[in-house]
Amino acid sequence: MSRVLGGTRCRAVPVWIGAVAVGAVVLAATGAAADEQAAPVGVSVSGEDGEDGAAPGEEVVLRTTVTNGGGAPVEGALLAQHVPEGMEVVEVGQGGMVEEGIANWGIGVPAGGESVHTVRVRVAEDAAVDERLMSTACLLLDRDAEPAACASDTVRVTERSAALGWPADRATLVRSVGAGLVLVLLWLLWRRRSAFRAR
Repeated sequence: MSRVLGGTRCRAVPVWIGAVAVGAVVLAATGAAADEQAAPVGVSVSGEDGEDGAAPGEEVVLRTTVTNGGGAPVEGALLAQHVPEGMEVVEVGQGGMVEEGIANWGIGVPAGGESVHTVRVRVAEDAAVDERLMSTACLLLDRDAEPAACASDTVRVTERSAALGWPADRATLVRSVGAGLVLVLLWLLWRRRSAFRAR
C-alpha cells in the first residue's frame, strides 16, 4: 500500500499549521527546492499492518521513507506528516514530535541513502466503515521553501473482525479466555466430586 508521487510542485504550507487541507488532492514533487544544487529526493508513505484495512480501535503503523538519489547529502531538512481526523496518534518514532495532528522530524539523509520514520496510529472508534483515511507526508529542504517532495497513502476502515466469534479487542479477549478457564476448572472439580460420590 505504498505510493511514491513525483513530478509536480507542491504549494508551500507551514508545517506547524498542517501540511494538507482536508479533502484536498495531494500533489507531490521530486527534485529541486530553493537551492538548485540540492540533491533530488523522494518520499513514500505506506500503512503497515493495514494492507487490508483496519477496524475501529485497531492500530496501524504509518511508515514514511525519504530517499536521496543525489550525490550530495540532505542536511537540516524537515519532514512533516499529517495524521487525519479519524486517527489518533499513539506513538511517534525516531525522536519525532507531534503537534496539532502533524508529526515532525528534523532529518538528514546521506547521498544515495534513505531515512525511515514511523507513526503508530489508532483508528477512531466512531470511524465509518469503508471510510478512507489519508495521511500525507512532505519534505522541506528549508523551513521557508516549498516542499521538495510529498506522498500520501490511505487506510480503509473495515468492520470489526468476528472470525470464530473471538472479540477483536485484546483486553476483552484476555478476559474471555480467563472466564473460560475458570469454567473448565469448575467443571473438572464437579466431575471429580461426582466420581467420588459414586464410589
